[in-house]
Amino acid sequence: MLYLAIGGFVFNQTLSRKAASRGMNEMSDADALLGREGLNKKIAQRKPWERFMSRIIGDASGLTAFYDKPYYPLFLEGLKWYFENNPEIVTINSPAGERLHADMFLSEKHSDVWFICLHGYTSAPRDMSGPAKIYRDGWGCNVLLPYLRGHSLSESKYASMGWLDRLDIVSWIEYLCREYHNPKIIIHGISMGGAVAMMTLGENLPVNVVCAIADCGYSSFWEEYVLQAKTAFRLPVFPFMYALNTVIRIRLGFSMKEASCVEQVKKSKTPALFIHGDKDTVVPFWMLDKVYDACASDKEKLVVSGAEHGEAHYDEQLYYRTVKEFIERYAPELKNI
Repeated sequence: MLYLAIGGFVFNQTLSRKAASRGMNEMSDADALLGREGLNKKIAQRKPWERFMSRIIGDASGLTAFYDKPYYPLFLEGLKWYFENNPEIVTINSPAGERLHADMFLSEKHSDVWFICLHGYTSAPRDMSGPAKIYRDGWGCNVLLPYLRGHSLSESKYASMGWLDRLDIVSWIEYLCREYHNPKIIIHGISMGGAVAMMTLGENLPVNVVCAIADCGYSSFWEEYVLQAKTAFRLPVFPFMYALNTVIRIRLGFSMKEASCVEQVKKSKTPALFIHGDKDTVVPFWMLDKVYDACASDKEKLVVSGAEHGEAHYDEQLYYRTVKEFIERYAPELKNI
């Protein structure tokens, strides 16, 4: 009983909707635009126990530091664009019988190129506004931004760190192929979204999925959580991670080791661009070569010097030039942009 209680505690503190909301994903639009002031309002609304957990994990200080980053004005610019352009909310049925939700921006140029942009853990589609703005307004493409499990508009009670999300992304791909004539689909994920992209590549995808961009995704659920147990949560791997794995098997129906990007990309037939900042400590830089070496399809990698976790795309010139040149090999339509 104690073993399961430990696993249940860690499960609720990391994979529940409440855990996923520790970031910015459930802040109101108005508070998100307030930046640090909006985040401080959210932190102040936490219960004493939640504030205590935040101090242990260090998430509050990490989120606050985000506003001091030199690229924050770029993020804010994208966020304003997101709200000003008022995305359409699309819903479909999931394999689990829930409704899936996504934000959608249609190009005025009637393009058949689609980007599926995938957000990170404790994040939301609006936090992918920077790439979305470039893909729609800069490149004239359509953009779909799904809400991943356990986050914001998602009807799922729990996050799955990408493993169950991969099935939802397959459903979104099927939706685009059904509703739009011969779409050319590119999957682009950052952080947990990068892991979702890689996990999706191991599924039987239609030829409409021309390539994928996996930015700072982890090698596997297990390896990432073992790392976080030691650094962020300051917990020993045994019994905490093993107890967590048991509870995940009971509640979500899979094991943490099964949720492996490495094993999924081994089955991939879809070209993939792997991106990572060499100063990343959240998803350590060594995971880049692990997933890259395992990938069975056409592949390329980009290392962004000096970039920490999730920061690579703020080196806009290098990042999007590389992304565009890679995609053009498989979606020649982009050469005309």
